Order: sequence, then structure tokens, then C-alpha cells
Amino acid sequence: MIFKRLFPLFWRIFDILCYILALIALNWAMFSWNKIAGALALAFSFAITGLISEIITPKGGD
Repeated sequence: MIFKRLFPLFWRIFDILCYILALIALNWAMFSWNKIAGALALAFSFAITGLISEIITPKGGD
């Protein structure tokens, strides 16, 4: 029973960690290649993260 509760929590944490590590690796590689490419990759990362957070958050309230 405890594993049925812990596994989804572990999986969410693992997904978020992989997402963050992928963004770090992408931005690091692009900044290593070129400053302009790094800035564009950083802007893309922020845009995608903002879009995902808007999709995930529940609507309602005010």
C-alpha cells in the first residue's frame, strides 16, 4: 500500500528533475557554442517553462 502512494510521488519528482537537467544541459551546450545561441536557448527555455506552467495550473478562483 505504501508503495502505491510513494511511486507516483517519486515519479513526479523524477520527471521534474529530468526536465530541469535537460534544460541545464541544453542551455550549457548552447552557451558553449555561441553567446547568441545560448541567449536564444535560454529565452526558449523560459518560454516553454512558462507555457507548461500555464497549462498545468488549474483555472478558476478570482
